[in-house]
Amino acid sequence: MTLPIILEVRYQELFSQLSNQSIEEETQKLLEQKDFLNKDEWLKGLVLCDLALAEDKVTEEIKKLYTQLYKKNSNLYFSSGLDETDYKFWFKKNEEINDKFIENNFPRAYAERDYILETARRPYRNREKEREYLLTGIELEDPACMAIYGYNLYFAMRGEEENKIEGKKWIEKSKELGYHNADNYLLNVIYYTETDNNKILEAIEEYNKSRKEESEKSYHLLGEFYLYKEENIEKAKEALIEGIKYNNPFCCYILGINILNDRVSGYDKTEGIKLLEEAYDYGVIYAANWLGRYYYYTQDGNKSIEKSIEWHEKAKLYYFEDSLVELALIYLYEDSVKDLEKGQIYLDWAVKEESTRAMTEKSHLLLNQEVPDIEGAQKLLEKAIELGDSYAPYRLGLMYERGDIGKNPDYYKAFELYQLSAERGHIYGIELVGHYYRIGITKAEEANPEKAIEYFNQAIEKGSEYAKVELAFCYEDGFGVEKDYQKAYDLFKTAAENGYVYAYNKIGYYEEDGLVGEKNDSNAFQAYQKAAEGGNIEGIYNVGRSYKYAIGVPENPELAIENYKKAIEYNYGDAFIELALAYETEYGGLEFDAQKVMEYMMKAAEQGYSFAQYKVGYYYYYGLIERDFEKALDWLHRSFERGYPYAALLIGDYYLYNDGRQENPEYDKAFEYYLAAEQQGVISEGLGVCYEYGIGTEENSNEAFKYYTLGAEEGYTAAKYRLGTAYKYGIGTEQNQEEAYRWLSKAAEEGNTQAEYYTALMLLEGEGTNQDLEKGIVQLTKVAETEHADAQFELGNCYLMGKGVAEDEIKAMMWYQKASDNGHEQARKITGKRERRRR
Repeated sequence: MTLPIILEVRYQELFSQLSNQSIEEETQKLLEQKDFLNKDEWLKGLVLCDLALAEDKVTEEIKKLYTQLYKKNSNLYFSSGLDETDYKFWFKKNEEINDKFIENNFPRAYAERDYILETARRPYRNREKEREYLLTGIELEDPACMAIYGYNLYFAMRGEEENKIEGKKWIEKSKELGYHNADNYLLNVIYYTETDNNKILEAIEEYNKSRKEESEKSYHLLGEFYLYKEENIEKAKEALIEGIKYNNPFCCYILGINILNDRVSGYDKTEGIKLLEEAYDYGVIYAANWLGRYYYYTQDGNKSIEKSIEWHEKAKLYYFEDSLVELALIYLYEDSVKDLEKGQIYLDWAVKEESTRAMTEKSHLLLNQEVPDIEGAQKLLEKAIELGDSYAPYRLGLMYERGDIGKNPDYYKAFELYQLSAERGHIYGIELVGHYYRIGITKAEEANPEKAIEYFNQAIEKGSEYAKVELAFCYEDGFGVEKDYQKAYDLFKTAAENGYVYAYNKIGYYEEDGLVGEKNDSNAFQAYQKAAEGGNIEGIYNVGRSYKYAIGVPENPELAIENYKKAIEYNYGDAFIELALAYETEYGGLEFDAQKVMEYMMKAAEQGYSFAQYKVGYYYYYGLIERDFEKALDWLHRSFERGYPYAALLIGDYYLYNDGRQENPEYDKAFEYYLAAEQQGVISEGLGVCYEYGIGTEENSNEAFKYYTLGAEEGYTAAKYRLGTAYKYGIGTEQNQEEAYRWLSKAAEEGNTQAEYYTALMLLEGEGTNQDLEKGIVQLTKVAETEHADAQFELGNCYLMGKGVAEDEIKAMMWYQKASDNGHEQARKITGKRERRRR
């Protein structure tokens, strides 16, 4: 029955009507009907209690009627749809009647008074008074108060400190004193603490057998048991449907949410919505919160910001802080209803009510405003931690890890906070504790395979895809487990299919490299595409890389560049490198642009990419835009410190060849850098030169020859030249002119001028190869034209002697003159330009 709009008027009407009737008879009728979910009948019961108190007719039947009004959430069902005016009247009237029952020495009224306050709307709830009523009721030996207080102690509810032993004692005493509902509290204790499912089911069945009325049976716990502990959907549905038949609102709630989250099939979403609406009407306030979340986050076509707000507002009425936070976030971030002032008011309101989620959300706002408020965010997170929040230590840990607090990152402090988050059961904390144990950033400063895997498995049990990827890394490296690429691949695949799109990159690498079966570039490209489509930046980069290097698709320079440009929008370092190289080599139709080459490579270098740091150093070394050896060495040293061996080679060259033209050259320093590069398998001619001439080490021609050989085999042109000269002159090996010519000609083909000079002479003399005067002269002329003094002098000799060319003294003198101008001593003697000593 629908009540009139003005509750007070209807109440007075009923009061007048019932004043002229027998209180005893009307009370008996209501108790027999047991229809307290009829709102008019419920109000009639309240009026009868009021009349009995006024006329001093508080019989046992009236007391029974009074307690029935608050059973099975009947009072909440009555009040759920009241507006503020009617609710105020209703609440005050309940308080007034309740206090009169207390005055009539009815101890049970203390428990009902607690219940009225606990389930009250804002601003009527008063936790302090609730506790006073419970403790007074206990003093008066009221078993209901004992059970409620004991339950609060057992589960640390309503601000009580956890005390399971004491809490259970109070509930058991309540049962001894005959409190009918004590068994229900004890059943909940078993359900939420017992680990043996058989014992839990036995307890539920025993409890249900002991209840005479079907409406008193715990069908909701039976449904939960089958749904969450046994994962038997059909049996769960059976129990919940049975409970709904007998107006169990918790069954409505459980079945409703599982219809909406698609765990229970065979229902339309509107049926799930209807069940949650019914649950809310019967006092299950969190059904309103669930509906608010459903309407906001659903992807099934029922999304409605307006309905989300409506239901969160209803939940908010009953101190549901999560809905207050959800409303704040909607008003702060949802464009269609954005109201920053209102959102901030709601968020601050939730913070004031000590919502730890509100504190963490507020800290997020403070950290992301134009001028971050680090101190303010830190205080809020510390308060949330103090209140027992599990997410806050994780978030504060991130601040320490990133160096937001203090001058530098504090990984040890971060780890401590992640541990606290993990201890409190937060999945992010568990994930990062495992991660820290994997990479070794702990107080012990070393990795711990056993603990890493333990935490990853914990996180996986909670549904963490991140932990699957981390565990895959362990199988990849044989870290705490036997190395197994197949298991790693399977974990990456599962994580990817469950929405962790980064893992598609790893699948792509495995397919590209053939780590599990045959190489399959087509599968690799498809995996990279999925990562990119999921918004993963590495995936976008890999799609670009695939188009550049024809991985599973034909080479397409334009698409490669397009994807690299997308990736740099997210500051992705590898993409900066590729674009820099593209502008350097004019790849993909790009014109050479030194400024862009340096700009993009610098972006990657500043992110710590060792190759990019090397390239920036290289650009300064050889003067891409400007030649600056100081800047070159700075970047080369940064790259070297990150372990890039080619940076060590170039630093070695700087010292060996005194490229910086130092007044006091430090040749010996070259050796240590060449040696560092060699230890990583990178060898040029430098180490051989140091051994040949005793630079930074003892002279050792055998070692020189060894490293010339290794450097040449690695493809270094200068090393090929040096190896050729070693064979030519017998440095560290026997002379071998054929090998000398072979290696010198290789170096010459690669543009080494000195090698071109030597091979020209060997062709002219038939040394190590067949004599070829024509080819020798052509090559010697080419070298001479590069202002090579020795080549110019030898070419002069050829013209003077008519070797390979027609004898021509004029041309001979021309080449001698050029050689003389370039400082050739013998040429100066011939041309008469030798410098004389001053007398």
